[in-house]
Amino acid sequence: MTRTSDLALTEALRRSRATRLAHFTPARSFPHILRDGAIRSSKDLAETAPEQFTPTDRQRFDQQPDKVCCTFQFPNGYYLAQARQKPDHQNYPDWICLFLDVELALREGTLFAPCNAAKQSGARLRPGPDALLELFAATSDGWPRGAGHLQGAATNLQAEVLVPGPIELRHVLAVAMPSHEAVANEPARLRLLKAEVPPLTWLVEPVLFDKNGLSSRVRNGPPLDEAVWVPPQSDGMTR
Repeated sequence: MTRTSDLALTEALRRSRATRLAHFTPARSFPHILRDGAIRSSKDLAETAPEQFTPTDRQRFDQQPDKVCCTFQFPNGYYLAQARQKPDHQNYPDWICLFLDVELALREGTLFAPCNAAKQSGARLRPGPDALLELFAATSDGWPRGAGHLQGAATNLQAEVLVPGPIELRHVLAVAMPSHEAVANEPARLRLLKAEVPPLTWLVEPVLFDKNGLSSRVRNGPPLDEAVWVPPQSDGMTR
């Protein structure tokens, strides 16, 4: 029997008009995700695959190391800009954006923050429908939501959804990269690293990887292009 709280959370998600979650990950981690069949939390990686444990926040100031950090509709460009400056990532500048099933936000134990989840050591994180809808308020954590704000995106572009891991590969809706060249080079790189590529939708959208450009487009429009990239059949990357 469905609990009243579950129905309320489902309704809150519907009202948000979000259709997906977004998660940034270093491109060098993608082969491991494919081989493993899941996106794992930093706690899980540290315990089971330490060679893949390259967090941008080693202290996990949000106090939730068992969860995977996501955002509604578009990735957190501010996070990416900071992550690229970390010593662990300066020699590996390539990143990808994974778009995920929005219903992961309904997973038991999911927490919502109207700002960066690490703010106040995670004190702003809360579960439930009210916490979810706070991310889409007319004003959220001091940020106003203008008339041109893109549908499904949180009012504060750093607002986070922390989903208990692991997130299975079947929840990946699409993989976005910043250029046609980056996507075109990916099959050979993955084959070299012995990673089998399942059928996936591949998108090319440079704005997703540009903090200022993404902020401007999400707040004011127009919608992003997100061109679908169709690789040769032999690359094994088609839908």
